[in-house]
Amino acid sequence: MTSEQRQELDNWSQLTRVERLGELLVRLQVLKLSQLTELMQEQQRTGKRLGELAIEKGLLTQDELVEHLITQIRESQVVDESLRELGRMTQEEKWERVAQHERLGELLIKRHAIKLSQLVDVIEAQKDQPEKHLGQLLVEQGLISQQDLEEALELQQKQAQTLNSTLDELHQIQEKPRA
Repeated sequence: MTSEQRQELDNWSQLTRVERLGELLVRLQVLKLSQLTELMQEQQRTGKRLGELAIEKGLLTQDELVEHLITQIRESQVVDESLRELGRMTQEEKWERVAQHERLGELLIKRHAIKLSQLVDVIEAQKDQPEKHLGQLLVEQGLISQQDLEEALELQQKQAQTLNSTLDELHQIQEKPRA
């Protein structure tokens, strides 16, 4: 990656970054930086959410917290709308894309085992035989071998396992206390 590309990526990251709750509360002068630091330290010890701790310490009321969370959500929505206008994916769209696994037909097309027109024909034929799986029909019609099918299914399974382990890992990261 060139330094120019890296700079553009950094600029996009800064422009599309949504403030964390603690940052928002300091920017709006609801909390002092020293108070945020104390809350974050307690958050690490207790595992409680920052807003919950701020309420317990009397720094915010429940209504004020809700108001600030709504502000945070609105700012996120503005960023998402701006990204869409610029033809860029939002964070939510990126997660949706990551969370999708390839379907059998897509895998077979990518591996050049079948053509799109063949897949469309088999999907149409499947409407008359809904009890049969797509792979079974592809093999029966001689479009792929049993080995092609098994390899594609194995690849599909590996992708699903990788996706699941990645999502588990991300879930664990999200559960860690943060500001």
